[in-house]
Amino acid sequence: MTALAVKLLWRSWRSGALQLVAGALVLAVAVVTSVALLADRVQLALTEQSATFLAADLVVRGPQSPPQQWQQWSAQQQLRSSRTASFNSMVYAGEEMHLAAVKAVDSGYPLRGEVVVSQQPFSQLASDWQPRQSGPEPGQVWVDARLLPLLNVEIGDTIELGATQLQISQVVVTEPDRGGSFSLFGARVLMHYQDLGAAAVIQPGSRVNYRFLVAGEAAAVAAFNDRVATDLAQRQDQHWQVITPDGAEASIADTVDRGRKFLLLAGSVGVILAGVALALASRQFADGQLAQVALLKCWGLRAAQIRRFYTVQIALLALLGTALGLLAGWLFHSLLLAAVADFLPAQLPPPGPRPWLIGLATGVLTLIGFALPALWHLPALSALAVLRAEIKGQPLTWLARVALALAITLVLLYSYSGSAWITVGMVVTLALLALLIGSLALLMLWALRRAGNRSGGVWRMATANLWRQRLQSQLQMLGFAAAIALLLVMTVVRGSLIEEWRWQLADDAPNHFLVNVAPYEIAPVNALLAERNLVAGDWFSMVRGRLIEINGAPPPADLKERHESLNRELNLSWSATLPENNQLVAGEWWSQQPLAAEAPVPMSIEVELAAELGLVLGDRVTFSLGGLRFEAELVNTRALRWESMTPNFYFLFPEGVLEEFPRSGITSLHIPAAEKRVINDLLRRYPTIVAIELDKVIAQIQSVVNQVTQGLQLMTAMILLCGVLILYAGVALSMPLRQQQSALLRTLGSSRGRVLRLQTIEFALLGAVAGTVAALAAELSLAIIVRQLFDGAAQIHPWLWLLGPVGGALVVALLGVSYSARSVGVPPLQLLRQLP
Repeated sequence: MTALAVKLLWRSWRSGALQLVAGALVLAVAVVTSVALLADRVQLALTEQSATFLAADLVVRGPQSPPQQWQQWSAQQQLRSSRTASFNSMVYAGEEMHLAAVKAVDSGYPLRGEVVVSQQPFSQLASDWQPRQSGPEPGQVWVDARLLPLLNVEIGDTIELGATQLQISQVVVTEPDRGGSFSLFGARVLMHYQDLGAAAVIQPGSRVNYRFLVAGEAAAVAAFNDRVATDLAQRQDQHWQVITPDGAEASIADTVDRGRKFLLLAGSVGVILAGVALALASRQFADGQLAQVALLKCWGLRAAQIRRFYTVQIALLALLGTALGLLAGWLFHSLLLAAVADFLPAQLPPPGPRPWLIGLATGVLTLIGFALPALWHLPALSALAVLRAEIKGQPLTWLARVALALAITLVLLYSYSGSAWITVGMVVTLALLALLIGSLALLMLWALRRAGNRSGGVWRMATANLWRQRLQSQLQMLGFAAAIALLLVMTVVRGSLIEEWRWQLADDAPNHFLVNVAPYEIAPVNALLAERNLVAGDWFSMVRGRLIEINGAPPPADLKERHESLNRELNLSWSATLPENNQLVAGEWWSQQPLAAEAPVPMSIEVELAAELGLVLGDRVTFSLGGLRFEAELVNTRALRWESMTPNFYFLFPEGVLEEFPRSGITSLHIPAAEKRVINDLLRRYPTIVAIELDKVIAQIQSVVNQVTQGLQLMTAMILLCGVLILYAGVALSMPLRQQQSALLRTLGSSRGRVLRLQTIEFALLGAVAGTVAALAAELSLAIIVRQLFDGAAQIHPWLWLLGPVGGALVVALLGVSYSARSVGVPPLQLLRQLP
């Protein structure tokens, strides 16, 4: 039985009956395996590398010097440890002074990552950068390049820090645990922990951020973490915070999460498309097995034996197809890795067993869910099927087939994505899509039939054929429209994601902030920038104030503990009009009329901060500015685009409210790499200005985006291949009937050209209807996806309504005619003999 099954399986393969089934199976496994391998290896690598954002595997942060026993516990666990202390202090060089952001590190720092230094201030050349695995030596400091013009010093000069003098030996380019935050207090000064005692800058009551860093084996780090947590709980010490790599760089979490969701969406779409193609191809394969099953019954085989016969064939197909799919998945995942190679670590860890298990399960389950129902009825066929081909066995009911396919799809999607929301959302969306497509397809077939009756000729015959076989036409349209709609959705989602990233990180996006600019310095700063053909963005004024009361009472103690904005000074600003990149959420913007003398001051707050503080429209908030109090009433809330690289403020007021208080200016601008020296000139002339350099961060993010874009393009290409496979399977499914129709028309005297024209019109009408329905389905799906995945507003895409029908008509017509053209030239008698 096994030998016969293998022999006939090979015969089916050579005849081409199995190639479409095998292709769909291999593609389904390849899609899942490639994405699962990529996600698994990158996740493992990021888990390892994310420690570099902390300069350690675990950090304990607090306002006091770490207890000595932590050092002993880390040594007992054979962990490497380090200490840092960060604070603000004045540094001096002759008559010049600056309030610097100082960080003291010991000889073990950093435990993970590296400090990059340079001897060339403001240099953008990587050849000038030198990675170091340790901090400065005792008696030395490494400083931000912007400190040099502020103090009028050079590398090799000394600066005063407290009671000690330290020599500048390097310029700091990056440090691993600086992250994405930038201190507004001043330039970085990196010193050795041993020099803190001599400097005598830390006194009782000083605001210092201490960190205790550990690194080593994961189990040892976890044991140390548990011991520290127990110690803090016993002492009821809430001043210390444990930081893990997972939370080290929350500022990029949103972008990473969007990319992850896109990959999950792409992989899920690929699985479903390949599954539908497999179902269509299996239906065609099953129709071609009727004569073989009847012949086996004539040889005396019972139904149970025939079922085992096909079980062996399916098992062999699953084994070979899954193996090829796993190999193709590995190769495609290698292409994806090559596309984003610069973004990933040089040596990625090997994948775990989960991606391979998911790929293996995909091959087996897709055959069970999509191919088996089409073959299940074959053993029940009568031997009369050999002589009377019109007698067909009854396959599984449509309800049973749908239920089985739905169950397998749920299992596959959940095991792949690990998200119940994505799984249920995809299945529900596709179910609604199928219902919508089927209903609209039937309606449009009826309309085409009415229009064809008035046209006459070939058009009348084409529309009549479609209506006569409307059930099969609906099935084909369902496959075509689903493939076209999903391809349109993938194209728009991919394009929207990439364009949004590119818009946020445009080449001319602001990459520097100028902060703490005095009002009288704004005009000369603009003039200096104009000399270099540089233009600053809008200038905003800032006033420092503290929120002290909400509705006439101090904020609750638990709210103050939860929200750091109630424990520090805030940046307050004003604007007569709603600023760019701000969107009004609730309330109304204030008019430009003068404020009434006795009316409360209007105030606008960022919408998420208002929710966190429990503020609603009409609430009153009291601020203290330099000891002076004033009360404001919340009149509107705003949504901000923080990623726009322009100044944004949580609190805004009308003009004429804060101008009497001491204020400073802030702006953003783009400075090309060739003009970086302007910062040196700017800080020499105006030493109180703080220049925040974002260009290095933006360059790194742009590199990531460009490479992720390449990866997404490769993924979209694979999804496109799945869609083409569905179109091809749909066309192949209707070929036996179309060949029979062609033979009859040729027998009745129709020319080859007329038959070919008839089939071209039929396929084009099928594609046009499917494309029109697909455009509508794509718009509805995009509205849901953009809202739920990307937090955007739904919008109409007019080009979809042109691309869907026109593209569908052209693609389906091309595939159909190219598939059936060879049969049109075959003599009618020969063609009729080949039909079952």
